[in-house]
Amino acid sequence: MKISIDATGLGGVKTGTAVYLTEILQVWNQSPDIDHNFFIFASPKTSGYLNTLGLDSRFSFIDAPDSRLMRVFWQQLLMPWHLWRLGINVHWGCGFVLPLLSRRRMVVTIYDLTFQLFPAVHERVKRYYFPLMISAAVRKAKRVIAISETTRNDLHQLLPASVGKTEVTLLAPRTLPSTDAGLDSIFDTLAGGRGYVICLGTLEPRKNLRRLFDAWLDIDKDDRLGIKLVVVGVRGWMMGQVTSRNQEADDSVVFTGFLEDADLSLLLGGALALAYPSLYEGFGLPVLEAMSQGVPVLTSNTGATQEISGGAALLVDATDVLAIKDALLRLLKDGELRERLSVLGIAHAARYSWTQTARQTLAVLEQAATL
Repeated sequence: MKISIDATGLGGVKTGTAVYLTEILQVWNQSPDIDHNFFIFASPKTSGYLNTLGLDSRFSFIDAPDSRLMRVFWQQLLMPWHLWRLGINVHWGCGFVLPLLSRRRMVVTIYDLTFQLFPAVHERVKRYYFPLMISAAVRKAKRVIAISETTRNDLHQLLPASVGKTEVTLLAPRTLPSTDAGLDSIFDTLAGGRGYVICLGTLEPRKNLRRLFDAWLDIDKDDRLGIKLVVVGVRGWMMGQVTSRNQEADDSVVFTGFLEDADLSLLLGGALALAYPSLYEGFGLPVLEAMSQGVPVLTSNTGATQEISGGAALLVDATDVLAIKDALLRLLKDGELRERLSVLGIAHAARYSWTQTARQTLAVLEQAATL
């Protein structure tokens, strides 16, 4: 069977959606029993980290433009021709969007519906483009993949066309490589302190960094015990004033920018806790990745973070700065709480598997090809 994959919407760095695809591709690549040919549409930026996977001869790449505007036209006008030319049996849009002019059987992955639920946290053009494209893709697709029960429920409520054809394929923590090189400047900054709390994810409004910073800076310096808040992630959108203000206000907040997997593993593994009070997530991968390394987790009591934390995290109202502050203080001062959450988190994260995710995803694609 010939399966095409639209990776054109992934960025040049491995954020959550890129992790999703690369982990699935790795499982498929390591499974000799999978007898399909895969055609991956990818821009030169995306091909950079996809090429490091060492994919075998079952996988081929087709170049797409880097430009966001050009990509939109390319997806809708040229991709259908490629699907016809290649004789594709089923096409997988792994990032919200499908080539609507194509008559091939298709599957689309929907991560979340925050473009509809929380439009204010997205750039203006995305508030209009993605709701339209998601709605059209859900109607067009033979099958829809949701990455959590939360997202499936949102789909059923907002897009009734998804009912009866949506499958949930839960994500899993990565096995991150480790190294002791590359982080000297960051650890120099942390040297002399008594540890750090880590915040992980693309820096954008939905991650609720403004309230997290307000809560952190409202904690008395003596109560912080010399502990720093380390913010890891590529700069996204609509966050310039928030990050610059907090960098100037207090040296207890450290920004690392984007980190490669090996460096992230080292920094995450040494954290006192993860602070992830996101306003809403379709999954919340950092929650499971922290748990898998025994790092206690503070996260929000809404959306998929509540769903996937499974009672192994400290939950807070993400809109309540005082609640976030109180939870941070508990984690800073209560070693027994941290130990309990660490043990619970390791056991909980072990229940999730990328092998299972990849197998379920392939089953959905194979089923859609027969409909």
